[in-house]
Amino acid sequence: MNKVIYKRGLDISYEKILTDYLKTGQETYLYQITQFGKELMRLEIGPESIIETHLNVIKKINRDKKVYLKKDIDASFTILMEGIMSYGMAYKEYLNSRTEGYLAEIRELNIKLSRKLTEMTVLYNTIKITGSSLDLKEVLSSVFINTIKSLKAEDGSLMLIDPEDKVLAIKEAYGLEEDIIKKTRIKLGEGIAGLVAQKGEPLIISGRLNSPQIKRKGKYEGINSICAPLKTKKGGVIGIINLNRKVDAEPFTEDDLKLLSTIAHEAATAIERVSLYQELHKSYLNTINTIAKIVETRDPYTSGHQKRVAKLACAIAEEMSLPQDKTEGLYAAGILHDIGKMNVPAEILSKPGRLSEIELSLIKTHPQAGSDIIKEMEFPWAVSLIVLQHHERIDGSGYPQGLKGDEILLEARIIGVADVVEAMASHRPYRPALGIDKALEEISQNRGILYDPEVVDACLKLFKEKGFKFE
Repeated sequence: MNKVIYKRGLDISYEKILTDYLKTGQETYLYQITQFGKELMRLEIGPESIIETHLNVIKKINRDKKVYLKKDIDASFTILMEGIMSYGMAYKEYLNSRTEGYLAEIRELNIKLSRKLTEMTVLYNTIKITGSSLDLKEVLSSVFINTIKSLKAEDGSLMLIDPEDKVLAIKEAYGLEEDIIKKTRIKLGEGIAGLVAQKGEPLIISGRLNSPQIKRKGKYEGINSICAPLKTKKGGVIGIINLNRKVDAEPFTEDDLKLLSTIAHEAATAIERVSLYQELHKSYLNTINTIAKIVETRDPYTSGHQKRVAKLACAIAEEMSLPQDKTEGLYAAGILHDIGKMNVPAEILSKPGRLSEIELSLIKTHPQAGSDIIKEMEFPWAVSLIVLQHHERIDGSGYPQGLKGDEILLEARIIGVADVVEAMASHRPYRPALGIDKALEEISQNRGILYDPEVVDACLKLFKEKGFKFE
């Protein structure tokens, strides 16, 4: 096997080994992954090329959105690294057995190998970080701290371009005074950061800055810095990452700059993805709130009910440590859970006296009606099903389908508890408010009968221990 064959056939052969392992979890394939890494090292294929191939294959395998266990994906990377490192250690022992004339070369090779392995680990961690969160602050903070530690920087900053003022503002910083972080606003083309943002090209400065485009070069004497632009897939610059070391510290190298540029690219891609998600999420919320207002105009006695239910449901979800996407889906379902009441005559909704059997049966149609309306909306959560089931009860006494226990979505069980608590605590046309104590007594007495025990426990803890209140 030579380098040409490696270039053509590596992806195909390695993809098969890795796919077989992720599908079966059998340790025999881990052995093959280790041997694969060793063989490529023997053929003088650099570790950075091996790990790049590994990451490309992972992305290709996941292109169809198949679900593989995270621990298996991590294990495959770890075992590949072990293969590379074990070959490196064996190679080191071999060279050390040679004459004294080779010792300097050995040390240099070991340093290079160590650096490359560090770079691969940094890139792998960066890719994991940027692909695992939709929270912009979390992404920026995690990527930046990982970069500072990996490149052994004394201080630095991650800056984004303000789209309105067209200036760079610090979003994440390390080793800088709070006053500097708050006040720093750099115009495009101004200083090192501004020049990198304007030109879209990375810079490395060691000792003295020679760029003719930078004014007042004296302030940059004795500097040890690297700066890379955050460039999107379309080539647009949205910010920069700037790192500094002490003047007498080891200078940054071209390899450091290359690594920083790669990290910056991954960070920019993540920022773009998160920003797009946030814009879409904002649009969803605006649509949801508009619909809720329409529902409330037909049932003025429940004005604010849907928002309060949504708020309590989200608080319960957080208390139960549910994932962020489930909490977001709960907010949407809470806001829309009574949308089906648009199909119920307004005079029934606001009737002060006792409802007749016919009127009650009409009221009970609202979960199905609401679900049918929401089916036409393309939500990224199971909102339609949550709305359909929010009046189901654990013992099967609910409606419209008479579902029991785990047949009911957890989110629907949460909305069910939040809905009962808010409704009992608030005024209705047919009765005055019963108060929060009565509402909590209701869910306590029917814990495990009508209402999910874990949901009830979380709700009680919010009110009795954490001071939750309806606004």
